[in-house]
Amino acid sequence: MTGLVEAVRRANAPKPPEHSVRLRVAAATTIAVGLLAAAGEHEIARPTAYLSMAMVAAGMAFSHWNRHRSLGWVKIAVAVSAIAAMIWFVHRLSGGPVGDITSVEDPLTVLFAWVLVVHSFHVPARRDLVFALAGSAALMAVAAAQAVDMNFGIYALAWITAGMWTLFELGASAAGGTPPRAARVVSSTTGVLAAGLVIFLLLPAPTAAVRLDFRTSPGPAGAVPGSGALAGDAGSPLELSHPGSASGRTGVGGYLGFAGSLDTATRATLGRTVVMEVRASVPTYWIGETFDHWDGRSWSSTLNRSATLTGGSPYSLTGQGGDLPASGVDDLQTFYIKNATADLIFHADQAEQLWFPASKVYLGQDGSLISPIGIGKGAIYTVDSSVSRPTPTELRAVPPAGGPVPAQFLQLPKPYDDVRQLAQTVTAGDTDEYDTVQSLIAWIGAHTRYSTHIPPLAPGTDAVEEFLFGNRTGYCEQISTALTVMLRSLGIPAREAVGYVPGPYNPITDLYQVRAEDAHAWVQAYFAGYGWVSFDPTAVVPDANPSPGATALRSAGRWIAGLPWTSVSVVAGAVATVAGAGWLLRRRQAARSLSPAQMAVFRMERAGRKIGRPRAASETVTEYGAALRGGWPDVARAVDESAYGGAEIGRCEWERLLGAAQAVQQQ
Repeated sequence: MTGLVEAVRRANAPKPPEHSVRLRVAAATTIAVGLLAAAGEHEIARPTAYLSMAMVAAGMAFSHWNRHRSLGWVKIAVAVSAIAAMIWFVHRLSGGPVGDITSVEDPLTVLFAWVLVVHSFHVPARRDLVFALAGSAALMAVAAAQAVDMNFGIYALAWITAGMWTLFELGASAAGGTPPRAARVVSSTTGVLAAGLVIFLLLPAPTAAVRLDFRTSPGPAGAVPGSGALAGDAGSPLELSHPGSASGRTGVGGYLGFAGSLDTATRATLGRTVVMEVRASVPTYWIGETFDHWDGRSWSSTLNRSATLTGGSPYSLTGQGGDLPASGVDDLQTFYIKNATADLIFHADQAEQLWFPASKVYLGQDGSLISPIGIGKGAIYTVDSSVSRPTPTELRAVPPAGGPVPAQFLQLPKPYDDVRQLAQTVTAGDTDEYDTVQSLIAWIGAHTRYSTHIPPLAPGTDAVEEFLFGNRTGYCEQISTALTVMLRSLGIPAREAVGYVPGPYNPITDLYQVRAEDAHAWVQAYFAGYGWVSFDPTAVVPDANPSPGATALRSAGRWIAGLPWTSVSVVAGAVATVAGAGWLLRRRQAARSLSPAQMAVFRMERAGRKIGRPRAASETVTEYGAALRGGWPDVARAVDESAYGGAEIGRCEWERLLGAAQAVQQQ
C-alpha cells in the first residue's frame, strides 16, 4: 500500500515549468482549430466556440505567467470546474432516450470544450500541454463523425499542421529550446499528409456504424396540409408533390410520382441539382411510395389509409401496417436534405426504425412514410432497415404466388391480349417466377431503346402498347410500367415503385450525392416468403459501397481524361516558353552585373563544362585555368592580379585574353 501511495505521489509531483511561448501558442492553435471544426459541423454554437477560444488564450497566458508558482487555489478551481462539467453532462443525459446518440454527442462536445477551457488555466508543465493536444483531437473526432461535405477537410488539414507544429515544439523544448526549422516542419507535415493519402487510397469500403448517427433536424419545416396525405402544390417550396400531367406545369414530384398519381404521358426532364446526400451501410433503392392501380396511362394507389405513429424518435415501424420486413442485411441510412423534396420520407425497403424531427409520422398501407412537416433544405433524418437480399437460387425455389396477395396487384384495365402473348412467347422456356422476370428484362433491354426524348402520348393511346408495339422508346417510367403489366398479364403480382437510386459517391465524406435526375421508377414483384423484391431494367445499383481509394482514383482518371488536352498543351507550351525566356533574361541580367574578373571566371567555367571538365569545389581559379590549358592559365593569372593584386586591366585586354583562350579551346 505504501508503495502504491509513493508511486501516485511521484506521478503527481510538480514537473519543471515549461518556458516555451511558441509551444503554448501551438497547443492553443490546435484547440482553436478543434473548436472551429466542432462549430462548423454544428456540434456547438459559433459564439460558444469563439468564447472558448478567447478563454483558452487567456488561460494559456495565465498559466505561462504563473508557471513558476504553485497556486493551490487554481488547482482546486480547475478540479471543481471539471467536476461541475461532468455533473452537468450527466444531468443532460438523464432525461434523454436510451441509445439515441444525438442526446450524447452535442453535450459531449460541450463537455470537451469546457474541460479544455478550464484546463488551460493550469498548464505549467510540458506534460500538461500534451493533454491539450489530445483534447483537441477528441474535438476533431466528434466533428468528423458529423462531417457531410468537403469543408471538414480544411479543418483537418489545419489541425494536422497545427498538431505537427505542436509536436515539433515539444521536441524542441525537450532538447533545450532550439526552435525547429521551418523547412523541417513543412517537409514532415507534407510527409504525414502523403502517408495519410496512401492510407486513404488503401481504405476498404465504409460501412455506416449502427447506432452512431441519429442526428435529426427539421430544416425550415412548417406543417403541410392533410393528415397522412401527400402535400399538394400550394406554392410553398416545401410542397413539391404536384401530380404531373401531359400539359401544364410539372413539379419534381409530378415527373416520377411522389404524389397521388404517376402520369406516364408526362414529358419532363430533371436537372443535376443535388436533392440530398445519403450515408448508408449498403447502396440500394431509396423508395418513396408504390402504386398498384393502372388505367392505361397513369398509376395511382388504392391503399390510401395510413396509421399515425406518435411518441417521437425512434419510431418503431414493425407491426404497424404495411409489409412485415423480412430478415435481411441491416442498413442504416441517414438523409441530409440539400433541396426541398416531397413530404415522403425516403428509405430502404423493410424499414424498421425511424429517427425523425417531428412528434408524429404517418405510415401508409404499402409501407410508405409520410412527414407531417415540409422537408426542406437542412432537414436530417435516419432510417434503419433490414433489406432482404435473396439470391437467385432462393428466388427460383419460390412456388407461384397464391392466396395472401391482394387482387389489386394483378389488376389490369383490359385483357392486354397482345401483351400477354408477347410475354408468354418471351418466357416460354421459364419454369419459375425469377427466371420469368429476368427473361422479360432481357427482352426489353434487347428490343427497346432508353431515351428521355420521346414523342407525346396521343390521346386515347395506351402507354404500354405504344411502348411495346409502337416506338419502343422510353425512360424508366414507360419501361418499368411495361414490365409490370407484362408480369401481371402472366399472373405474377407486381407493383410500380418510385424513389431515388444512389448518385455519385463522395469518397471523402462517404456520402452518396442524390441529384434530381436520380429520381427513378422501377418494378417490385412479389415472392412468397420474401415479400416485394425490386427489379430494374434501366439502372444498376451496386451491391456494396465502393472503396474510397478506388472511387477517388476513378474520379481523378475521369477528370484527367476530360481535360481539353489541346488547350492544355498550348497553355503548357506558352508557360514553358515564358519561363524559359525569363530564365535566359535573368541569366543575362546577372551576367551584366558581374565585374570583368567575375565574367572571366564565368566564361572559363562555362568553357570547361562544354568539354566535360567542370570545376571542382576545391579548385582555385589558377588551378582550374591550368587544368584547362591553352589560353586559360593567362586568363586565370589576370583574374588573380585583378582580384588580389589591385591591377587594373582594361576591357580590351580582357577581350583579347578571353578571345585567345576561346580560340585555343576551339582548335
